[in-house]
Amino acid sequence: MQKNSPDAIREAFHRGAPPKVPAVLFGGGQWSVNQIGRTMREAATDRDLMTEAVLATQKKVSSPIVFVGSGFNNVLTGALGGRIRFPRMGSPEVVVPLVLESDEEVNNIDLTELDRDPAVYTIRETARRVHETLGDSTIVAVTQWGPFTTAGQMYGLDGFLRATITHPETIHRMTDFAVKALKQYYKPLLEQRTIGLISLADHSASSDTISRKAFAKFCLPPLMEFIDWAKRSYHVDTWLHICGNTADKWDLMIDSGAVCLSLDQKVDMGMAKQVCKGKVAIAGNVDPVHIMDQGGINDVIAATKRCIEAAGPDGFIVTTGCEMTPTTPFGNVQAMMEAAL
Repeated sequence: MQKNSPDAIREAFHRGAPPKVPAVLFGGGQWSVNQIGRTMREAATDRDLMTEAVLATQKKVSSPIVFVGSGFNNVLTGALGGRIRFPRMGSPEVVVPLVLESDEEVNNIDLTELDRDPAVYTIRETARRVHETLGDSTIVAVTQWGPFTTAGQMYGLDGFLRATITHPETIHRMTDFAVKALKQYYKPLLEQRTIGLISLADHSASSDTISRKAFAKFCLPPLMEFIDWAKRSYHVDTWLHICGNTADKWDLMIDSGAVCLSLDQKVDMGMAKQVCKGKVAIAGNVDPVHIMDQGGINDVIAATKRCIEAAGPDGFIVTTGCEMTPTTPFGNVQAMMEAAL
């Protein structure tokens, strides 16, 4: 088994201990585009450019998982009728949601619009090209928001979070619709065997945003439905990332059926290991800002080794605690990857 290979990742997913703890470049969409001197707006509908950014990064970093579409999560809402805005640097933001007056508006939305959207097409085509080019040397994943976050972006996040208290039936209707949208988004990628892993980031389900009780009621059921659908229908597992200190809901995250829990830099990895050992793989959690972006190479190496000591070697993958900043120095990325080997 090679040190940092898809086989090492699969061993970690099955809670085994590869010869060396594997390391992956988690997400990296904004960073990859910035590395070739282009913008997210330019890459969003240019399959050649997006593919170039992914493959150029992979050539330099050699991550055993390649996350395609990272940073472009909000294009799903844009494809279905919301309005998104591209800042000068960084990911597109939803500026006008789908729901303007009532959640019943989603009943009139045609989900096949996703299949005609230029940005969705670009992501799917990039994933296909990356898979075709890299073959079995890597696991290709495509990234999207989880159901709760997807629903929040479609509804308008502030009103959506208030509705968890005032109108719970609205949350259920919106997350049901979000699951259907995610299935539509991923189905061609799964049917054509383009991807070997789904990556969901449900940042609105963070403990910084909602309680454990609300997570169990509103976030977990749609997560379980989607993850089970992908696994049962296509034998593809899901990598789950939730921002913040999620210690109060690790058992619920395990119940989601995700193959790996990607944990934020706020998490105590030693504690997470005690709870998750033998139940699910965990990944994390080098600080993407204070260490990866603002620290030096020695800081990165020390932080990476601390993560491995706390959470390794079995069932563990070292990576950043969240998406890296576009300006993260390449030397720091290289140091994290090599420190794990």
